[in-house]
Amino acid sequence: MSIISKDKAKKLKEETLKGKSINNTMAEDMLKHFHKLHSIDRIFMDKEIELLLIEQKKNELNTIGRKPTYPTDLVKFNPSGASKTVMDLFLKAKGYKENSIMYPYHKRWVRNSTAVHEAIQTDLLYAEKLIKDTKFTVARTEEGLPQWEDNILKWVEIEHNGQRFILNGKADGILRYEPTGQLVGFEIKTKSNTIGQVGFYRMKEPAEYHVEQTVAYFLLYGIRDQIIFYEGVVKDHWHKGSEAKIDVRSFGVHITDEMVNKVLDKWAYVSECVENDTMPEDRELGFFSGYKHLFNEEGAFIG
Repeated sequence: MSIISKDKAKKLKEETLKGKSINNTMAEDMLKHFHKLHSIDRIFMDKEIELLLIEQKKNELNTIGRKPTYPTDLVKFNPSGASKTVMDLFLKAKGYKENSIMYPYHKRWVRNSTAVHEAIQTDLLYAEKLIKDTKFTVARTEEGLPQWEDNILKWVEIEHNGQRFILNGKADGILRYEPTGQLVGFEIKTKSNTIGQVGFYRMKEPAEYHVEQTVAYFLLYGIRDQIIFYEGVVKDHWHKGSEAKIDVRSFGVHITDEMVNKVLDKWAYVSECVENDTMPEDRELGFFSGYKHLFNEEGAFIG
């Protein structure tokens, strides 16, 4: 049995966490951005912004039923696949059906989180107009639409380790950080169990699987600096006022080549397994995997 030295273990941890180093200024500016907006006594509806949101909705409607244009003979991955296990990705690529039970409250959970996403994106548009010397603006497409969701749905073909595969996805947003003029990726995450989930005690840094997802957005859009913004759907008691527990957090992430290669190595291996029709050596399934019904109690694949 090989034993990893403390120095090597420390180095491995540093390599894993490299790129998670928080751009404090940018992350703090994002929090201040929303705090300033939500400190305004009353925000009136803006006709120009609301019309823009209608145009976005029209664009979303036009994508319904649209056939994908990426090659269907290659394995396809989505940004969420950056953090999934090799086995989960393999089974999905091979066309096995998931068997995830969704109770009614689960669907309301997803519905509420989706609504928060849309509210945050709308807030970003209003903040552009209402905050003096705003630090963030929403990048626009050539058609003038906000650069997020279906407006920037994109696929790329990637070649890595002798394998070719497809990455297809859409980001929550691409913003411009006005102090430097650079484009920044914006990823929204919600927490719904307790308000403590986004507190300083429970949340020291962004979740590893959320960081890995931003790697996929770099591969799609070429933006290395990303912001992961968390909002707790659960809020503190109404009358807590200035003593209320924090309900939003913001983290900056810089995507390194090491982070990119880690994701690409995994995807290339999955593609190789699919091409050769060989089961991956690592049979681990994710916590939320919908493929657990394909294995017996001893962990053997039963298909």
